Amino acid sequence: MNQSDFEILLQTASKRDLTGAELAKLESWLAANPAEQAELEALDRLLATLPDAPVATNFTSRVLDEIRRAEAAAPALGQAWWQKLLSPQFRPIQIAAAATLAMVVCGIGYQSHRNQSRAEMAAVVASIAEVTPGFLADFDAIEAITQADPIDEELWAALK
Repeated sequence: MNQSDFEILLQTASKRDLTGAELAKLESWLAANPAEQAELEALDRLLATLPDAPVATNFTSRVLDEIRRAEAAAPALGQAWWQKLLSPQFRPIQIAAAATLAMVVCGIGYQSHRNQSRAEMAAVVASIAEVTPGFLADFDAIEAITQADPIDEELWAALK
């Protein structure tokens, strides 16, 4: 075993418990390298002199509350994508989607109303055109309507 294997074992030991084979390798390396063993023992003594970190009296309850919050916030595994969208964290998206849907429905309704109004107006124009086809086709008659004499104010007053 070389120096890099020793360092890898030390890193592994800091993350998890070593297996029997790994522990045997580490002990044999330390037996063959007394300088490394002395350094680890000095580090162990130094760590032993450190005072314990103060822990809040409600530490356990705070940890358990945090776990409950994390579990409540985590979606169920079988939850569909649309059910996730209904969760409170997507409230702004829900409001925007509802507003967009309302605008689309109003726009479709307004367009339908305009199309119906246009159809009614076309029907009225068609009926007028049927009643007076010659009058509307005669440009001189149409021009005469726009060039009629102004209203005689005295005659208008007498008729009232």
